[in-house]
Amino acid sequence: MSSDIHEIESAIASLLPDAKVRKLYLSVFLESLTEANIYGANKWGVYYSTDGDRLRLLVGSLIVLTIHKQGVWIALDEQLLQKSREELELLNLSEDWHWDTGRWSKYTRVPSKNGYYTPSEDHLQIWPIIRRLHFAYIDKVAKKFSQLREDSQHKHMPQVLAYLRQALNQYTPEPIYEDSMPSQYNPISEIEEYHSTYQNLPETERETIVQSRIGQGKFRTEVINYWNGCAVTNCQRIGLLRASHIKPWRNSSNEERLDVYNGLLLIPNLDVAFDNGMVSFAADGKIIISDLLTEDDRLKLGIHSDMKISRIDEQHRKYLAYHRKNVFNNKVR
Repeated sequence: MSSDIHEIESAIASLLPDAKVRKLYLSVFLESLTEANIYGANKWGVYYSTDGDRLRLLVGSLIVLTIHKQGVWIALDEQLLQKSREELELLNLSEDWHWDTGRWSKYTRVPSKNGYYTPSEDHLQIWPIIRRLHFAYIDKVAKKFSQLREDSQHKHMPQVLAYLRQALNQYTPEPIYEDSMPSQYNPISEIEEYHSTYQNLPETERETIVQSRIGQGKFRTEVINYWNGCAVTNCQRIGLLRASHIKPWRNSSNEERLDVYNGLLLIPNLDVAFDNGMVSFAADGKIIISDLLTEDDRLKLGIHSDMKISRIDEQHRKYLAYHRKNVFNNKVR
């Protein structure tokens, strides 16, 4: 995987040689990707095409955003755009936005009007307008298609997401298709992917870091000693409980990976829901349940609104805040 990441890194550095411009473009790409994930982890995918040097985000059956040498090609909601006269005028006047006049100037299947965005110092002024129109389009596309089309699923490149995490140092969602497993259940690939973050440590420390990813070793022992049972239900069957990181292992520093305050001891159903962003916890420990979980889902999983972490120390709060902001997955914002 690491060699694949280096190939993507090299390709994008060649596509966008200026580091400042590259970071702006990638930040826009990640914002759109994160928005698409709100509507379902099976709805989207990303890939880098060497044919024309393009980095693409697909939702359903449509390409909604592409980074290439001309800028960031973005699809905007045509119906909303027609109602937004003032915003349309601002786009027409901005030097950072140019309408596509070629073959892909619009989509008809889900009506759009498309153009090229070239972020500059005016980024914070014009991007909110583009983002609102673009996110509205992602909403419509995601609701039209039940999932990312199968051939696009095969095109999806996990190494692109790994590169984004590395380049921007931000949480990056992973897609989940019917024939794949979420990254939370594939710790070995994640350990290999992030090998560079701990490879220079002494051997015993490296082993401790690796064991913490699979909820074992020193990390699990200290989390068990801290909670003495499930942090929410107080289930005492320790052998069934999972030591889960609050701030995901992949996004944590080595110190955070071993911090007992970055750990919750949970029954398996809560652990899975928590890792996948279906539940989170408020600063006082009260459970927050995603709107993506139906009442039937909640009943079958044994998850209900009265649940609460049994105790919260001040050191937990920064990790819980991170989880709420970057991992928790909710349609309603």
